[in-house]
Amino acid sequence: MKACIIKDKLLLFSSIIFLGCLWKILSIRVGAEILVPAPEAILQNISALISDPGFLESVIHTVLRSLVGFGVALVIALIMGIIGGSFKTAYIFFTPIVSVTKATPTMSVILLALIWVHTEIAPVLVGFLVIFPILYGNIVAGIRNVDPKLLEVAKMYKVKKTRVITELYLPSIFSYLLAGASTSLGLNLKVVIAAEVLSQPQMSIGTHLQMEQISLNTAGVFAWTLIAVLISSCFDWGLSVVQHRIEKWK
Repeated sequence: MKACIIKDKLLLFSSIIFLGCLWKILSIRVGAEILVPAPEAILQNISALISDPGFLESVIHTVLRSLVGFGVALVIALIMGIIGGSFKTAYIFFTPIVSVTKATPTMSVILLALIWVHTEIAPVLVGFLVIFPILYGNIVAGIRNVDPKLLEVAKMYKVKKTRVITELYLPSIFSYLLAGASTSLGLNLKVVIAAEVLSQPQMSIGTHLQMEQISLNTAGVFAWTLIAVLISSCFDWGLSVVQHRIEKWK
């Protein structure tokens, strides 16, 4: 088991080294820092950003906006998803709302959010509107995936509703919900940063990305992008920990 883990980590490390070497070769071939900066230039920018007093605050603000948007979307999706998955009438009633939210272009959502709310809140609203349909759809699918025969057996033997919920509905919902959350967390972060680029809140990753682009510092753009990728990886890791604990509970 331990040897397998070490092997996986070596493969992961080898992949990162390979990508770094490939990027270095590409930067040499292009020969223009403004187009493809060298890996060392990006690392230098990351080092400079981390030492900046406002770095941590900007990262925290963006992460909080992302988590708040995800949290609100999750709560509302759970409520509507459970109702929609349990009652056909409610599902039909919710369908136009979810379909419009799902079909609206992301850029339209961002622009409308900038019109409707304050620049600090706009990224949260955008993240919510983009990921809500994903979470809702997965929760509805989780409820409808419960085997009707098991429900009939539970009803026939008069199994307590609490046991039906905890042993049939919740495991099914959690499986689908975790799949939706895995997609939504990373997508939400990307959308929030995109909204920050346009809304320009005082402290955010998106604002810094826009500033680096204006100053034609491509290495700085890549530096902030790598930081966003690391944050997204942390989200994935946290979700995998939650998933592992839920599987043990199941």
